[in-house]
Amino acid sequence: MTGTPSRVCTDSGWLAGHTDAASGVTAFLGVPFAAPPVGALRWRPPAPVAPWSGVREATLLAPQCVQPGRPDDSVYAEYSGVQPMSEDCLYLNVFSPARDAGEALPVMVWIHGGAFQQGAGSNPVFVRGDLPQRQRVVLVTINYRLGPLGFMAHPELSREEGGASGNYGLMDMAAALRWVQRNIAAFGGDPAEVTVFGQSAGAHGVIALLASPEARGLFKQAIAQSFGLSPTASLAEGEADGERFARAAGDGSIASLRALDAESLLHRSLAQSMRFMPIADGRFLPKPLAETFEAGEQQALPLLTGWTRDEGSAFPGIDDAQAFRAQLQHRFGERAAAAEALYPAADDHEAAVSSRALFGDQLFGAGVHAAARAQARIAPTWVYHFAHPQPFRAGQHFREADPASALGVFHSSDYPYVFGSTAELTRDWHDDDRRMTELMQAAWCRFARTGDPNGEGLPAWPTFVDGQPTLLELTPRPRLIGVPRLAQLLFVA
Repeated sequence: MTGTPSRVCTDSGWLAGHTDAASGVTAFLGVPFAAPPVGALRWRPPAPVAPWSGVREATLLAPQCVQPGRPDDSVYAEYSGVQPMSEDCLYLNVFSPARDAGEALPVMVWIHGGAFQQGAGSNPVFVRGDLPQRQRVVLVTINYRLGPLGFMAHPELSREEGGASGNYGLMDMAAALRWVQRNIAAFGGDPAEVTVFGQSAGAHGVIALLASPEARGLFKQAIAQSFGLSPTASLAEGEADGERFARAAGDGSIASLRALDAESLLHRSLAQSMRFMPIADGRFLPKPLAETFEAGEQQALPLLTGWTRDEGSAFPGIDDAQAFRAQLQHRFGERAAAAEALYPAADDHEAAVSSRALFGDQLFGAGVHAAARAQARIAPTWVYHFAHPQPFRAGQHFREADPASALGVFHSSDYPYVFGSTAELTRDWHDDDRRMTELMQAAWCRFARTGDPNGEGLPAWPTFVDGQPTLLELTPRPRLIGVPRLAQLLFVA
């Protein structure tokens, strides 16, 4: 048999994909992995797909989950493109370079980021890259429920489900991985060689999957880019937020909220500035993530993790020295003087730089460092620090920075290199960017094949040892370094 079969039989029915003649990759787009979570299925665990008869066309991307739009002048606008939205969003995409269904290639399942409020597995930077053909892996990208649709808890919902609610988006991730286990062999993938990888909220999802008893056995190794351990609200706290939202958005009942269309639900949550996130619901996540990892109760699987040099640069900062010092006092209390020594604010410019650095250290760097330290106690763990800036064009500016080069190595600047989708972004790419792509793709996929990112032609990368220079600084000329900004990461942890 030559070429991946363009027709594949899954446990729900036949699919017809499309093979790209140039790359040899067959794409199956908009494949349902759970029933549409609409009507009575809103705020319920993902339900099985209804089987279909005949052959289902799988040549168009499915809508992304209902979510806030991105401004056209954001640095992330090209990342996400313009896509239709729907509450009916539980679909995935499969990209297979397999020459026949029995090839059993490594499988990489991508979980997108977006703070659990935005994003999709169909973003151009995920689905238009060259990762599958260059590295001969089966790539799967998934959608999951977001915002109030994906993470709202409520006492009524907990009663419906026997004592727990919220975390529907995390359940969707696990459901997609179960679909992969059942079906990926038909696409030329090996269900015993599945790597789950994600960035930002997607990395948060990866960490949650490592911690959840409901995800055991669904993957063999994990990659978490730019997120690690973070505080996790309790079920009681999540239910209280859900109750407040229900009273403000309707009559307080789940029935009234289910009667609203998804767009109205989203707009009402935005009007109340409510951001629903994963919680320790007692079921999918029995404990807060940090407690699970500190106890060593997460899955003892190989982990590759890291963060970018300037994680906070694309986020709002405080451009007033007095205001920033007041924030340090409020946040750190009697440790405020020590905080200012690490995050100086002698003038407004220095405050702006320090406030963004503090945000990046708190939300991203410290959590990655903590997760790596905990995972390294029970399983091989490799840590990177991505330090290669995207080559912005002269005169480029975004709402996040003017000039664009002020963003440095910003949050999410790394994954176009992993996917080989730099062509989707308007930059002055050069040879160093090609080398960066080749290095990251090779290391990520070597890890997916063997559970170890070391191999022929790759830089020596030791497993993480706390206090030793074992981090790989990812640039076109990589080198081993110690933990950057260690004093700051330990201070804010």
